[in-house]
Amino acid sequence: MKIAFIGCGGFASGNHIPNAAKNTNLEIRALCDLDESRLEALKKTYSPDYATNEMEKVFDDSEVEMVVCSTKPDFRIPVIKAAIESGKHLFVEKPLCYDNGNIGEIFDLLSEAHIKFMVGFNRPYSPMMRDIKPLYRKLKDGGNTTIIYRIIGEAGLWPKHHHDAVVVNKESTIIHEATHIFDLLNWLTDSYPSRIYTAGGGNMDNVITLDYPGDVTAVVISGDNSTAGYPKERLEINSNYGTIIGDNFTETLAYPPDGKMFQNTYPYNIAGKEFQTDGKTAAEKNWEWRCSVTEKEIEYGYYYERQVKVDKGHYGELEFFRNIIENDLPSETDVHRAAAAQIIAARAIESWERRQPVEVLIQ
Repeated sequence: MKIAFIGCGGFASGNHIPNAAKNTNLEIRALCDLDESRLEALKKTYSPDYATNEMEKVFDDSEVEMVVCSTKPDFRIPVIKAAIESGKHLFVEKPLCYDNGNIGEIFDLLSEAHIKFMVGFNRPYSPMMRDIKPLYRKLKDGGNTTIIYRIIGEAGLWPKHHHDAVVVNKESTIIHEATHIFDLLNWLTDSYPSRIYTAGGGNMDNVITLDYPGDVTAVVISGDNSTAGYPKERLEINSNYGTIIGDNFTETLAYPPDGKMFQNTYPYNIAGKEFQTDGKTAAEKNWEWRCSVTEKEIEYGYYYERQVKVDKGHYGELEFFRNIIENDLPSETDVHRAAAAQIIAARAIESWERRQPVEVLIQ
């Protein structure tokens, strides 16, 4: 299947483009970006049929079947409209949009469209989360359940444009980042929260509490005030006198009440070399990488070649999307799920502004 990329910045060039290149079911047809120097570098590495700074050329190309949009989230509607008009199946990187006022327009556009559409909430497509969901279903058997999700990085390592957008201009990481985890929790529990409460810094560095049906309480610790030398993500589920741990996509541990412990590790990559260890060893390698980061790398804001790259589901989600296009299957991470995560983010922001819990109403 021939694929094109619109927006080839650090995230796309560090994740989606190399993942497409590794997938023998995909062929990179076109790369589109406004940065000519970036396009030249990517052309040398991936040899697309062509590179362009005009997205109209991509949508007019009859050979392109699948388009991946990794532009900034404030440039979504023009891409979605072009995809619908040209009949191109469209994958949009998270979040669905940045301005919550655009949710309704996007939802209406896609509800009537005859294309496959998917938003890049990748965590449910990771091997670790695919193991954890059935473990959770088995463990959850009445009673109270508490879920803790840590997603904390280091803002000082962000590319300048993203650092300025969030740290200087106060764009919200609740939209940029926490929507990922809201979608994951919705998927894990097969439900939507009824109430949410946010405390913390507002646009970044927050503790967000969500009440889900079935006596499930989730706490999301979301921030960028830590060191990238410590693993960014960790999931802990406690229910029915058992515990499930997901350690930064490198290891799952489950301690069920029946005493039959579950443990699994997952491959991760460092500078092209694959490892598969427990989470503690992976964390040590992460610290080694952080200690070696150069000022030149920080200035450029790009680390994908040398850092510890865990499987968060980026490869799996693109292959899933390819499969639903080829076999005419329904999309899972569709506009409804994306809009739900964004509505939860809006309520989380409202809660912080009002300094009190707010109701979440999603149908």
